Amino acid sequence: MKAKKTFSFISPDFIFRNLFLLVSCFFMSFGLVYSQSRKYVKSSQLHQSKISREASFWGLHFDQHLSATSSHVGAQLTESMVDSLLLYGRPDYIQVDCKGHPGISSYPTQVGKQAISFDKDPLALIRKVTDHHRVSLYVHYSGVRDSNYASQHPDQARVQSDGKPDPGNTSFWGDYSDKLLIPQLKELALKYKIDGAWIDGEAWAVQPDYHPAALAEFKKGTGIESIPYKTSDKYYKEFVEFNRTSFLKYIKHYTKEVHAAAPYFQLCSNWAFSDMMPEPIPSDIGLDFYSGDNDPTNSLNKANWHARALAGQGISFDLMAWSFSMNFKTGIRAPKSSLQLCQELAPVISLGGGVQTYFNQKGDVSFKQKDFRVIKELADFILPRRDFCKGVSIIPQVALLYSTAAWKQSVNGVYSSSKVEKIQGILNSLLDGQHAVELLMTHQLLKRLDEFPVVVIPEWQMIEPALETALRKYVFQGGKLIVAGAQATTRFDDILGVKEIKTTTLTRGYLNVADRFIELESDTRLVEPLPGTLVLNKLFPLDDLAEKPFAVSATMTNYGKGKIAGIYISLGETYLNSTSPVVRDLFSDIINRLLPDPVVKIAGSHQVNVVPTTKDKKILIQLINTSGNHANDNVKGLDEVIPLYNLILSVSTKTKPQSVLLQPGAKVLNFKYLNGRTEIIIPKLPIHQIVEIK
Repeated sequence: MKAKKTFSFISPDFIFRNLFLLVSCFFMSFGLVYSQSRKYVKSSQLHQSKISREASFWGLHFDQHLSATSSHVGAQLTESMVDSLLLYGRPDYIQVDCKGHPGISSYPTQVGKQAISFDKDPLALIRKVTDHHRVSLYVHYSGVRDSNYASQHPDQARVQSDGKPDPGNTSFWGDYSDKLLIPQLKELALKYKIDGAWIDGEAWAVQPDYHPAALAEFKKGTGIESIPYKTSDKYYKEFVEFNRTSFLKYIKHYTKEVHAAAPYFQLCSNWAFSDMMPEPIPSDIGLDFYSGDNDPTNSLNKANWHARALAGQGISFDLMAWSFSMNFKTGIRAPKSSLQLCQELAPVISLGGGVQTYFNQKGDVSFKQKDFRVIKELADFILPRRDFCKGVSIIPQVALLYSTAAWKQSVNGVYSSSKVEKIQGILNSLLDGQHAVELLMTHQLLKRLDEFPVVVIPEWQMIEPALETALRKYVFQGGKLIVAGAQATTRFDDILGVKEIKTTTLTRGYLNVADRFIELESDTRLVEPLPGTLVLNKLFPLDDLAEKPFAVSATMTNYGKGKIAGIYISLGETYLNSTSPVVRDLFSDIINRLLPDPVVKIAGSHQVNVVPTTKDKKILIQLINTSGNHANDNVKGLDEVIPLYNLILSVSTKTKPQSVLLQPGAKVLNFKYLNGRTEIIIPKLPIHQIVEIK
């Protein structure tokens, strides 16, 4: 039923607050229309020199994925249009379409399959204007995924388990790299002087390859004669691992060849060594920067997850936000407001990462002028935060384990994180409790274990033996460990101080924290606490404290100089699908017992994430307003972020600060200093602010 139109009086205050925006939009629109008809006039440069991708903070991404029928490419593209884009967006770099997943090049390539006709050479035109502004230019290039090459050369395509050639993916055992990918990247570097390539359709696109040459190599290298075709077949995991090793060889090959011809050309394989690929980065991999594109829906929560995985690798990285949400089944899109996008980008910059935003190009690869206003508003938000985010170091507080071995056990694809969502649920619950959390893969946690006052093992069915040994030593020497999940706790019973009564079963019950209940259907393990073990929480048969609890759900005990807590129910999936403050507060209660004096405490709202960082001998407390209906699949666009008011921030500082400022803007904040802690009131948190303490 259509809603009735309603009319209300527009207040003078509303007009005053929005007058500047209305006037700006009018002149912006006029300027953009005018720019189409005028000749390109060189404007003042944006940068004194080009910025490397590692040093970059803010960029714009465009792609189109042309088809075999695309024609008149570049028809509406003008130098003035590109000039306007750069002046409004003020990016360190832009990425533009080059070759999408269909395999059709959107510039007149001499190497690959190109569009039917060109009215202009888009790359040459864009390169000219970006060179003037000293803005780096990268291309969006589809790597493993190339439908045209696979269809034209079926013997060079990946072979599916049914023996048929893959219509979309090329094979590592074909000649695609040497005949197209490498020559075309060299063409882009040497002829067009492009600064680098963001290679898409890589890790996420790779699937097990049954190419005859692959099977022969697998048999020879492993001695396994029985080829696994189904996930349940013997040696399937070994075959998947073989494909992972082959993907690394593929990357090393093209990076080595391209860099030999163009050492300055910067290369990225999309999602390499991220949460989809939680592995150590080989020293000879040859990649120059690391990146990924956030899911177009539930993007704030996904940004928290993806960014922490890349940040944990200890590398310079950036993440892309889609400027629209999309239903992948129907293809229907809904644009996002600049406010929604700013909120999605805030978690990434708060962790020290760079950001970019993705907009579609038109069919002729010109830019959509309707996007320029949003681009300007994003730049207005991002750029003032560069000095307070880029290059920060995160102060270690809570480490959340991303076990590489357990990931390999969980997933059936070559590269994916789709089977470990429950770990994302644990992360969400910790962040909602205002805890400062880093997500560390096994190899990273082993190196940095002693830096963290608290470590959380989140519902992994197994972990690496070397890591288990290191964790036991960590606790014995004074560390604090939380083992969460019915199956995860089994290997630590001896130091948890519990005895198993019944193995893990799917059980229904009520979890109670502070007189609030939530009903669960969760993997549960019945344990009996041994003498000296403190029971922290129990499960009830009904949501009534008068009922007799039937299971111990959480305990804590001493081990050596440290403490270890166990949670004998699995809560990650529950929190992901049925977010509840009861689950959040259970984790918070345990962490607060183990870490009573954290670097940061905050009160006033649970809709704020906290990241304590340092830079240039200053403490920079990153605060992100997370309010909004982000995880609701039925909500595609948000045009309002409700500010948070009067947050009380308490920060551990060795001495009384000289000053406390709210950045960007250098607003002076009053503070109190007592017993080694500085207390500050944040009057308003719109989306993202930084408290600078020096």
